[in-house]
Amino acid sequence: MCMKLREITLVALLLIGGIGAGHAEEAERPAPSGGILSLLPKARTSDHSIEVAGHSLDYQAKAGTVSLLSAKGEVTAEVFYVAYALRSGASHEPDPRRSITFVFNGGPGAASAYLHLGALGPRVIATAGDGSFLPSPQKLLDNPDTWLDMTDLVFVDPVGTGYSREAPGQEARSFWGVKQDASSMGAFIRLFLLQEGRTASPVYLAGESYGGFRAALLAKTLQEDVGISPSGIVLISPALEFALVRPDAFQPLHWALELPSLAAVRLNSQGVAGPALRERLSEIERYALGDYLTALTGGLEQGGRLASERVADITGLPLNLVQRNFARIPSTLFAKEFARAKNNVLSPYDGTIETGDVAPESLGLDGPDPVLDRSVPVLTSAFVNYAREELNFRTELSYRLLNREISGNWDFGIGPTHQGYAGVMDDLQQARGLNPSMGVLIVNGYTDLVTPYMTSAYLVNQLPTLPGAKPIRTELLEGGHMMYLRPDSRSALKRAASELYQTTQ
Repeated sequence: MCMKLREITLVALLLIGGIGAGHAEEAERPAPSGGILSLLPKARTSDHSIEVAGHSLDYQAKAGTVSLLSAKGEVTAEVFYVAYALRSGASHEPDPRRSITFVFNGGPGAASAYLHLGALGPRVIATAGDGSFLPSPQKLLDNPDTWLDMTDLVFVDPVGTGYSREAPGQEARSFWGVKQDASSMGAFIRLFLLQEGRTASPVYLAGESYGGFRAALLAKTLQEDVGISPSGIVLISPALEFALVRPDAFQPLHWALELPSLAAVRLNSQGVAGPALRERLSEIERYALGDYLTALTGGLEQGGRLASERVADITGLPLNLVQRNFARIPSTLFAKEFARAKNNVLSPYDGTIETGDVAPESLGLDGPDPVLDRSVPVLTSAFVNYAREELNFRTELSYRLLNREISGNWDFGIGPTHQGYAGVMDDLQQARGLNPSMGVLIVNGYTDLVTPYMTSAYLVNQLPTLPGAKPIRTELLEGGHMMYLRPDSRSALKRAASELYQTTQ
């Protein structure tokens, strides 16, 4: 979901809901007290139903917070969540042994409303066929592709996002870092399972963008530090190795891994889709990691001379522009220039979505992004209204869909004794070694220019075969970083995930 991975101006929103008792059952745990946390109400539980694949599903929704505790037993933060549990059996109560999936978005600094209202939850925001947002007011629909028929769901907002806040006297930044985040989210999962009587449930993890990084890391740390062994993880448009997300200027590999995604945008603009798109991209992928990468490693100017003509043909950019950049095309340059003739720019989050260029004289992307920036008012208003009117969770606390302060202050663990880039592939491999039966699914969108699809495939191929472990599956879907905003891709995402659940339960 993510605050995703490039610097961008975010809209500061304060959407306020009035306090009211509603008609839902109240949990016995008292509301947090002290400072801003006093604005958080008691947990709210409500009953709902939905039709999925011709079957009526009755489910319980619970919106509330879990108190994180220090070693001294003091509350350090309240972590907001929305949990859904299927009601079944003679008692018509949630099954304490049914699988449960903890869902995270990315950023760092994003709340889970993206995957919640965009893909996995029982209610989904209405979008256009290409995944673009519709004009306000927003409309929520029953989600025929909810994962609730496969697993119970818990959507989690890390501290500083959504309604989650640090306790008085605590520093929010103490939660903002690779290790700190894994520790706090691991604690949340442990406490939630204990408090809800779900310690016998198979545990799954799902995450988007940095949320994919988080889920891969938690797959190891939950086993090592908490004593919970996940049955499976689903990584959606994940940022797995930051050496390839924010690469060094002298590392040419990322240019090769990004080129097929630029090609996918060009081919899509020509009406190429489905199996034809896959076939055309296969040839470009071979070129990217073959002659193109060889040319780039041969030197800046020589590589430019060797590769510029082919790169211009692949991307659709003017040859002189490609030559000036020595056949190395930043995604932001591509997004700026590809539709210049129409006075439009592309979204790096989905290169098929265009918007008017508010600053055509600028060399960069200076205007609002038609996917990420537009998501802020759309999903914030939709979630706040949903929480108030359908979940009966009413608070005057502001809902932080995206918190830019978090991404700007995130501790990636880089220091004098640990230099380089944060990465999680080693952790993922160790998690698979600890639990060989754990399933891993990685899903990418063809036209995502933020976490290009070929990067995931490349990284998986760098891992040695782990005897006895389930192989990592990768899937490609039409669309970009949030490919699930397209109804067809949302259905395809569920089909891919259903195989993982069927083979690991």
